[in-house]
Amino acid sequence: MSTENKIIAGIDDATKCPCIGSIFIAGVVADEKTIAQWKELGVKDSKLIAPTKRYKLEKIIKESAIRFSIEQITPANMVQEIFNLNDWEMLTVFKIIKKLYRSENLHDIYIDNWEVTKKRFVERFKTLLSIKKRKLLVEHHICLNRKRLRSLNLIAEHRADENYTVVGAASILAKTASDKQYKEYKKIYGDFGSGSPADPATRLFVWQHRHNPLPIIRTTWKTFKHLVTLESIEQDSIYARVKKKLAEKKDSN
Repeated sequence: MSTENKIIAGIDDATKCPCIGSIFIAGVVADEKTIAQWKELGVKDSKLIAPTKRYKLEKIIKESAIRFSIEQITPANMVQEIFNLNDWEMLTVFKIIKKLYRSENLHDIYIDNWEVTKKRFVERFKTLLSIKKRKLLVEHHICLNRKRLRSLNLIAEHRADENYTVVGAASILAKTASDKQYKEYKKIYGDFGSGSPADPATRLFVWQHRHNPLPIIRTTWKTFKHLVTLESIEQDSIYARVKKKLAEKKDSN
């Protein structure tokens, strides 16, 4: 029976849907024994963990991981037309892998697949590593170790953050980083709600800044593109519908 204690990496993103702030992507490397301990402590998909516990687990993960890396795609990155959002996410994953890969014993890298299919993930991976893209990447100061990246065993699966503890750990690091950014932003810019396009407080905030958008607003999102056309926030059907539901709920109580 093998007693090998394999070293595994997990990568996941957070806050991809909101229309405020950065998309955070985190990667973490640990051995199987440490990952088993994380699982016992309750490490899993960050969406399934209360904020207070997330912060406690974040500290444990950072202290016990072999390495970790947290990167972000800012709203400013999102407006650059040279790469689309999924390209930026893949390039950010490449950057994280470069920081994580300092051990010849790294066996597998599990990634929560943001693409529609695994085939699409592989296609984007290969395209961005192709010779055709080399000049473009160099122009944007993106340096890749193509040989190393091609040699790794990348396992991209949907719901990997639920199925693999190491990816759940990465999701915790990404989510807590995003939460900290939101906390700082609210000190600077005021309350913008949850940042979700479904939140009337967020929609009102974006609409109020439509003519002079703040750098924290994702202006390439459909939410902003729609709200910028309205003369009144009451013309926004989502805002009106949610506000009505909240009012009805308040009256019923």
